[in-house]
Amino acid sequence: MSQAPPSKVLGFFGAEGPLIHVPGGRGLCYRTSQGILLRPSDDDEESEYITTLCKSLVDLHPVGYRVPKPIPASECPARYVYDAWTAWEYLEGRATPQGNFDILMRACRAFHADIMTLAIERPSFLSMRQNRFTEADLVTWEEKKLEDVEKVNSDVMATVQPILDQLLKLRQPFRQEVKNQLIHGDLTGNVLFDTDTNSRPAIIDITLYWRPAEYAEAIIVADGLIWLNEDQKLVEMFGTDHTRVQLLVRALYWRCLCFAIDPFLLFVNENLPKANFTSAIDIVGELMGECT
Repeated sequence: MSQAPPSKVLGFFGAEGPLIHVPGGRGLCYRTSQGILLRPSDDDEESEYITTLCKSLVDLHPVGYRVPKPIPASECPARYVYDAWTAWEYLEGRATPQGNFDILMRACRAFHADIMTLAIERPSFLSMRQNRFTEADLVTWEEKKLEDVEKVNSDVMATVQPILDQLLKLRQPFRQEVKNQLIHGDLTGNVLFDTDTNSRPAIIDITLYWRPAEYAEAIIVADGLIWLNEDQKLVEMFGTDHTRVQLLVRALYWRCLCFAIDPFLLFVNENLPKANFTSAIDIVGELMGECT
């Protein structure tokens, strides 16, 4: 269990104990009986940006989704980060994408339509962030060579290389321009559904990338194919035109490459065998054959 926020952090956000550890994700969050979620900040600049963005989204009163309301400092309403912690409204629900992909995709589209109106420029901190996911993203989009990436595990790479090679054979240049914007790049397990109250899906744990809005949907589809045994119907829900299929190829490549960069080997050994890339590649290959 991760270290709980100290009492001075609780005081800064006007929260009171006792604290309840929140499972899931990286296991770093705690909540209070007052309905406040305390989440550590990996980067204060990015956290301030995300909290401010979420405040703007809340103010839009969206109808297709919810985001948690960020909690400002009790004595400084303009500040949302203190001592590497943030505070949020705690939203009930469970991440259950299977059976809810239609709702999830609609929420994704509505969310990114709103994001596009609020965040016009690429945040500078995106260029500074460096982890397995961002490194794999740069390689996937041919903005960095794999040989220039540090901490690539040769053993894991040898295992995933045949999958990556198959995906590279399916990869083609886009036939039309794709426009980048700010996106949430990890929605599949970060949308909560509350069947008890029939509330709008709640989008949490925002992870930002500067990619096409449809790429966020492609990642959802990729996750459904490799983790949840979804089939071609999910791809058809997303769309099977050339651009969307190519976005899906890149999403699959990204997910696969993430295993090999600075890997947490216990996770890799447990989960890589469960990832059904073979079926996903077969589905994409068949669709590309139909479209040619």
